[in-house]
Amino acid sequence: MPAAVGLALVVVPVVALVLATPWPDLPDLLTSRSAVEALWLSLRTSVLATVICAALGVPLALVLARASFPGQRVVRALVLLPLALPPVVGGVALLEAFGRRGLVGEPLAVLGLEIGFTTAAVVLAQTFVALPFLVLSLEGALRGRREGAEDVAATLGAAPSRVLTRVTLPAVAPGLVSGLVLAWARALGEFGATITFAGSLPGVTQTLPLHVYVTRSSDPEGAIAMSLLLVVVALVVTTAVYRPPQRPRAARAPDPAAASSGPPPTTTAPTTTAPADPGPSGPAVDVARPAPAAATVTARVPDRDVDATISVAAGEVVAVVGPNGAGKSTLLAAAAGLVPGTLAVDDGPVEAAPVHRRRVGWVPQQPTAVARRTLDDVAFGPRAAGLRPDAAHGRAHAELRLLDADHLAEVPSTALSGGQARRVAIARALAADPRLLLLDEPFASLDTAVAHEVRTALRDRLAASPCSTLLVTHDPLDLLLLADRVVVMEDGRVVDDRPVADVLGAPRTTFTARLAGINLLRGTAVADGLDTPTGRISGVPGDGGPPEVGAGGVAVFDPAAVAVHRTPPGGSPRNTIPVRVTGVRPHGALVRVHATSDDGTHLAADLTPAALADLDVRAGERLLFVVKAAEVRVVGL
Repeated sequence: MPAAVGLALVVVPVVALVLATPWPDLPDLLTSRSAVEALWLSLRTSVLATVICAALGVPLALVLARASFPGQRVVRALVLLPLALPPVVGGVALLEAFGRRGLVGEPLAVLGLEIGFTTAAVVLAQTFVALPFLVLSLEGALRGRREGAEDVAATLGAAPSRVLTRVTLPAVAPGLVSGLVLAWARALGEFGATITFAGSLPGVTQTLPLHVYVTRSSDPEGAIAMSLLLVVVALVVTTAVYRPPQRPRAARAPDPAAASSGPPPTTTAPTTTAPADPGPSGPAVDVARPAPAAATVTARVPDRDVDATISVAAGEVVAVVGPNGAGKSTLLAAAAGLVPGTLAVDDGPVEAAPVHRRRVGWVPQQPTAVARRTLDDVAFGPRAAGLRPDAAHGRAHAELRLLDADHLAEVPSTALSGGQARRVAIARALAADPRLLLLDEPFASLDTAVAHEVRTALRDRLAASPCSTLLVTHDPLDLLLLADRVVVMEDGRVVDDRPVADVLGAPRTTFTARLAGINLLRGTAVADGLDTPTGRISGVPGDGGPPEVGAGGVAVFDPAAVAVHRTPPGGSPRNTIPVRVTGVRPHGALVRVHATSDDGTHLAADLTPAALADLDVRAGERLLFVVKAAEVRVVGL
């Protein structure tokens, strides 16, 4: 009902105007010399004012939406001020600024340039009142869009101007069009500022709204006819041009069986060349790959308390793991140039180059497209590097085929599923021939089956054409199937850097112990074990021998070696750790009991369902985790 009342508030006056129109005399009234002159003047000046609004308003909206500087709120208030000012006040202000004796107008008059009471004054007045409409609409559209696509485009080698014209503005096109239409409509109907600053000179400054005002007393029927004409023109243009933002239609990707007839991906032997078979839209293109490069990434970001350096050998995949907030994503952002950091490639000079000149391939946690069609999305990097469309599309087809995704080439980016979007994002990064590939949890939020498919496709792609890679992950499967080395970060620092088997087999941090499914307690080495916050832990030396007494060490033991008791057990010496149960979860044929020790260390024990039922374990209960000394390995740090 309120919506109907709101609509009626707009429609009823228009209907009244239609009913009051002298229809028999309408042709003569609309074709009078003064009416036609005023109409064309209004159309010309409003279109020119809209063009000026676009030239000035788009940069203004970008600055207000994306930049941060002192006094930003004041600047925004000043830009939007004409929305709150009565138009006649705006006209007075314009007259004092650009009139013959105005602040700017007087120096211009000395040069023979006069603005007041000219057609230029009409355009200036219309721009003054219409500009806020464009800025407001476009700033809202920009703020409602994440900057991920712009960052990805920059890492693909696109200069800022190309990012703006090919990614940002197309993405916010509905907001831009909406703002332009509103600005044009406001300029077309402008009256108060115009009559104050430009006057009402027939053929020079008398626009159609002013003509309606002037003839309202002497020719009421003519004023009504002109008013109806303004309504019709505004309605036709806004209806034809304005398109509200639409939800993307759910489209199904084509069946892989109906995809391009090119051969399947080649994954049998490593090579430095990825042959591109003919794609649906172009001939075969030889896609030569540069040899893998060694790289060193340094991230020093005081605001995030990150200070870390990681080296990657040529063609090596280094996995970066650690708890949330450890600085892993910041490290990748530093390598890409999105936050302060340096990147050295092949022992060359340390680079502090802009993002688009670093030649890194960045795949963020949430895939975001930089073009509407998948093929154009993947070809964006080669096109930014200057390749012709057919060559860029050939390279895109090659990468999509190597990731078993060439059947998605013609699918809209918005219609891709989560797994498809990840494959496309990886293909897009690799199509730009990066010297360093940056993967930020590329399989996060995918279900197990889809994650397995994408992980396998990536493994086969890296086998076909090795690429130096930094992979941030929380999944031990990524370490086992993709990584050559593991770097562990905690609190913004590198705390461990070893081969995958060593990190998982003999973890040195609580996080990697949990990642490997192993219990770990930190402490100080003593003659027969380790002193920990939970008490003395006895064990046997690890592969590296016993740690030096007084040095730091860790005690590691498997959850399957842990027995759970309500009271201390008797018999042979055993390590007894008081814990509080935090949860119980299935673990294969067993049930895993999760708990924390008194110092907050996470521990786990694997029980049979029958044993769990006998104990009647519940979350929050105090229990004892018991493990034999022979099952505990003590390793020095």
